[in-house]
Amino acid sequence: MEYLSVKEVAELKGCSIQYINRIAKNGKLEAIQEINAGNNCMQYKIPLSALSEELKTKYYKQRQNELGILPELEKPSEKASETVKRPLKRLDEFTETERQQIALWINILNEWQAARSKFKNKTDADPLFCGKVKLEHPDIDISVDILYRKYKAYTNNNLQGLTENRGGWNRGRCGIPDTAWNIFTSYYLTTHRLTIENCYSKTLAVCKEYYPELVGDMPSSRTFRRQAEKIPDAIVEFGRFGNKAFADKYLEYAERDLEHVKCNDIWIADNHTLDFFSLSDDGEVHRASITTFQDAKSGVIVAAELCDHPNSDTTRLALRSACLQGFGLPISVYFDNGSEFLSGDIAGRGHRRKKDWQKTEVPVKILDLLGIRMINAIPRNAKAKPIERFFNTFKEHYSKSIESYCGGTPSERPEECKKLVKERKLITDEELREIIPVFIRGHNSELYGGKEKRFKKMRRIDVWNEAIRSGDVEFRTSDKANLNLLMRRTTKVQKIKRNGVFIEWAGKKIWYNNEDTVFHIDKDREVYVRFDPADLDEVQVYDKNTDKYLYTYQRATYLDLSFVNEKEENIQTYMRHQSSTRKTVKKVLDDHKKFDAVSLLKAELLRAEQNSKDYEIANPNSFEPVIASEKEASSMKIKKVEFADLKRLNEINEKSKGA
Repeated sequence: MEYLSVKEVAELKGCSIQYINRIAKNGKLEAIQEINAGNNCMQYKIPLSALSEELKTKYYKQRQNELGILPELEKPSEKASETVKRPLKRLDEFTETERQQIALWINILNEWQAARSKFKNKTDADPLFCGKVKLEHPDIDISVDILYRKYKAYTNNNLQGLTENRGGWNRGRCGIPDTAWNIFTSYYLTTHRLTIENCYSKTLAVCKEYYPELVGDMPSSRTFRRQAEKIPDAIVEFGRFGNKAFADKYLEYAERDLEHVKCNDIWIADNHTLDFFSLSDDGEVHRASITTFQDAKSGVIVAAELCDHPNSDTTRLALRSACLQGFGLPISVYFDNGSEFLSGDIAGRGHRRKKDWQKTEVPVKILDLLGIRMINAIPRNAKAKPIERFFNTFKEHYSKSIESYCGGTPSERPEECKKLVKERKLITDEELREIIPVFIRGHNSELYGGKEKRFKKMRRIDVWNEAIRSGDVEFRTSDKANLNLLMRRTTKVQKIKRNGVFIEWAGKKIWYNNEDTVFHIDKDREVYVRFDPADLDEVQVYDKNTDKYLYTYQRATYLDLSFVNEKEENIQTYMRHQSSTRKTVKKVLDDHKKFDAVSLLKAELLRAEQNSKDYEIANPNSFEPVIASEKEASSMKIKKVEFADLKRLNEINEKSKGA
């Protein structure tokens, strides 16, 4: 709090010192007592706040004159503008410390102007004066820019600009017009991820065209940048990187509890495209994939099947491989919504099930035969599959060890990768089939990385082995012969047609039949076909209703004819099969007709005679004749007869003629 002496108050009020002492002593004026260091006598001190507003104003005007503060400027005209104007504060609105800072800067600025007047080129004085101030006031932050900014505030009577607490006057407010800010954010918060400078230039161009009144008050791009940095990170992530990135970083998540899950209860399946180039079995450069099954409890990788592109066959083969390696069969499998998992004959369509996609269900599913339950992940929810962490480990430890490593994105691709691909100095898929099992065994031998503390410092494979040996796990398995049978693919329900039955493979129909197929055609019988993708030479046909095995058909390669330019021998083969079928049917037909029976006419006459035994026409007791003339009908007398009088009837018939 600022205090004035009795003399200073008397001069402001225009009265005697004795009067001020008297009213202070009587308590009519708020005051404190203190010892005067000069004469060791008691004196009064009056707080500035105890004076009237008129005396306060008079006091501050005197202080302004003493400090050399310019008279107050006229207030700026209030024009329609969205820019925030900084309010000017009076000297009495500052604290004593702030007033001392203002006085110090006014003295420095006056001294600066005096120093500049001595130089022909005034700007030469600026750095020299800054050095002088740093020596005299080492606690003051001074530079040429600060001098100019302080001088501008001084000439505009902006005392706030002379204090050190710069920026507090508009805390929480922004000088960007609302309309301009809305335009800016509509460009900035998009998945195009434009830079702030780009968004600012576009905003400025739009304002010049449609909102010219805002251009004069438009701040710099740095102001937009500072304001953009205040936008919550979650909004920036959602707007600039999309829903998935936002969900991965900012949405809450649930931690899955595996405490009550046992080994082999749930296997998680997924595919991973390898991050290096290799040579396929056909000699083509490609990026192979692996279809992998992981035990949810222990984290052990139970199977990894190498393939060119993931499909339902690699899923089936990986499941078969896991069982043959000794891991048995799981209780449940956890699939995502890829078509390679949700195949109709493996486990059904899951979330992909549509009314129009498959109106008839496949009668037998592989997982049903194996007693395995399918669990489907929620669509677009990759976080639900812990196996994704294994794929990242595979990339970091194993994929990067391959010379032809290409990374997941072009920015990760090493420079020598292009040369290796061009020279075809790549690892082959055949070599990979030998290396990947080594990788998998190495991964399973690493420390358990789950959250259950009882398994800490144990290897993943030890966690699985301990559970199996304890007998607490329902371990189910099957031999190779049964697996080969159960793992056969199953087609949709169909009917045996002229060409036999078919499977769809690589987008093409493959037909199967045998020499007796023509006798199996039945418009009412529905069947399904089971086949082994590793051997497409033959298929087995089963009855839909009874699931009974019916026939084994061979591949009818002679039906694969091109539309034009087909080889003559292939056409001849096709025609020979037609001729053979015709002869077979004719032979059976002849067998049915070989008995020498009587002629059709004689057989029909015999049937007629046999059916007409005891044939007779009954005689009525009475009847009413139908006569055209009413006159003749009234003159005729018909009496009841025991038997028909044929003579009388003929006479009546003769009389009726011509009527």
